[in-house]
Amino acid sequence: MMYYFKRRYWWPFAVGIIFALDELLSFYMSKRPLGASRGYTVIGSIIEYVLFPEHAKTVPYWNAYEPVIEWTVAVILGIISGSLFSSVYSGEFKLTVVPEMWRDSKGPSVAKRLFWAFIGGVMIGFGSRLAMGCTLGMLISGVIQLTPAGFIFMMSLWMGGMLMTVLFYRLKTVTFHRG
Repeated sequence: MMYYFKRRYWWPFAVGIIFALDELLSFYMSKRPLGASRGYTVIGSIIEYVLFPEHAKTVPYWNAYEPVIEWTVAVILGIISGSLFSSVYSGEFKLTVVPEMWRDSKGPSVAKRLFWAFIGGVMIGFGSRLAMGCTLGMLISGVIQLTPAGFIFMMSLWMGGMLMTVLFYRLKTVTFHRG
C-alpha cells in the first residue's frame, strides 16, 4: 500500500473516487461544493479589514465575505501542503523557477518567467471571480454533479489550455506521451 503513494502517477479511477468522496464530505460538512477561490477572497477580506478597516466597511464586495478564517482557507492550505508532501514523498520534488519547457522556448530569464506567471495567475483569479466561482469548484464539483456547465467548462478549459500553450510557446504540433 505504501508503494502506491510513492508512485509518480496514480490510477485515474482511484483519484476520481477520492475526489468524489471529498466532494461528498464537503457537501456533508459545509452544505456547499468543494472550491478554493472563496478562500483567496476571504484572505483578501481579512487583509483589507486589518490594514484598512474603515475602507473595508464601505466596499460592498467585502461585506459578502466575513473576515473570518473558514474551511476554504483550509482547502488552499491543504492543496499546498498536500502537493508538497506528495512530491517529496514520491521523490519528484524539485524546486525550479524556470521550468525546462519555458527555458527552451522563452530563455533562462527568471524575471520574465515570474512576470508571466504573475500575469497568468491574475488573469485566472480575475476570471474565476468574474464568473462567481473557481476552476476547482466548476471543474470538480460541476462534473461530479453531472452539470452540463461542468462538462462545458472542462472541455473549454482543456481546449483553451491547448490553444494558449501552442500560441504562447509557438509550437507547431502538440504530442502526448506517457511520463
